[in-house]
Amino acid sequence: MAIRKILLDTLWRGVDPFVGFPKGLFGLDPQGWNSNHPYLTDTIIRHRPQTIVEIGVWKGASVITMAKQIQTSEIDGVIIAVDTWLGSSEHWLRPDWFAGMSCLFGHPQIYQKFMTNVIESGTENIVIPLPIDSINAAAILRAREIDIDMVHIDGGHHYDTVTLDLKAWWSLLRSGGVLVGDDYGMEWPEVKSAIDDFLSHTPHANFEALPPKCRATKI
Repeated sequence: MAIRKILLDTLWRGVDPFVGFPKGLFGLDPQGWNSNHPYLTDTIIRHRPQTIVEIGVWKGASVITMAKQIQTSEIDGVIIAVDTWLGSSEHWLRPDWFAGMSCLFGHPQIYQKFMTNVIESGTENIVIPLPIDSINAAAILRAREIDIDMVHIDGGHHYDTVTLDLKAWWSLLRSGGVLVGDDYGMEWPEVKSAIDDFLSHTPHANFEALPPKCRATKI
């Protein structure tokens, strides 16, 4: 797709991270949460975004959901997948979550799982991974003058972290662009508080919530 090539040239100096990835070396592992939420697909159908960013990708389930909708809707679009792929604090602190990182020689293998899942789904021609933290990723896109049409924020669960993500990525949204926030509900009260507080002093339209996600349009 044309826009993906432009962004590969801009972000990766023309190198496609998926080229040469060893298909079949890492097992398929499509684990995710809230990955088929209607806001992910409905926003694409209604707004036809060309440049989407997801913050907090994990193993790519929601990226794949959006990428398949882009294919179905025949949009010349791309999803920039932003994550360190090192897990969150919860993955390191909770014994029941730690195994999901598939650590090998002291390093999580989440990125390899993500790449495998995307390739197996047939959506690698729509996705661009950006393996860096959210704030530095926003700085890169800002420096490269890349505006975005949709952002799905599914990163940290602490008030300050969510607030930083909202400030960084709202500023990169085009007018009319859509923010979709995850974990908006009782399970993660700091996430809900951060989103509510941010939007209370930020001009926006069409706020709605279908927990555990919410969305709003930039005006």
